[in-house]
Amino acid sequence: MGQILRRLALVARGWQLAILVAALLAALAGCGGGEQETAEDTEQEQLAEEVELSTFIQRTDSLRWLSYLSFSPQDTALAYVMVAALFLSNEYPRAALHYLDRAALYDLDRSVIYLNMGYAYNMLGDFEKAAESFSMFVQRDPGSILSQEIFRIVEKYRAIASQPPQ
Repeated sequence: MGQILRRLALVARGWQLAILVAALLAALAGCGGGEQETAEDTEQEQLAEEVELSTFIQRTDSLRWLSYLSFSPQDTALAYVMVAALFLSNEYPRAALHYLDRAALYDLDRSVIYLNMGYAYNMLGDFEKAAESFSMFVQRDPGSILSQEIFRIVEKYRAIASQPPQ
């Protein structure tokens, strides 16, 4: 089961990684329109600083990616998903969950949020929450090529959870 999850994460991470970094940076760039600094501006500045200080991406790439996106709540959600994907790929599931929760505030229907949440909870060993998150992914994107496999994983989690302890 772990091997399947790793494969699913690699598939999801592969296509979303570059897009999500660009989304993050564009969303961060578009949020500082006023003179007064808001709590959200401060949070986004901290997020930008975390990304800059990380070994995940280069600053020169960050500046180039800023011009790729428009400014909307969906882009902000995508930005948070990207940061979460970076943390997941570097095996920081708790940090990833923080950013995935933020992404869900901006775009509840984005299925990849719940796919990544399930993967993060699986990394933490919280299989009940992993199954719940994977189920939410399947509900939001039943036509996805991953949905059938995710459904099987959820059923395995539930079967394991229903077995009495030995």
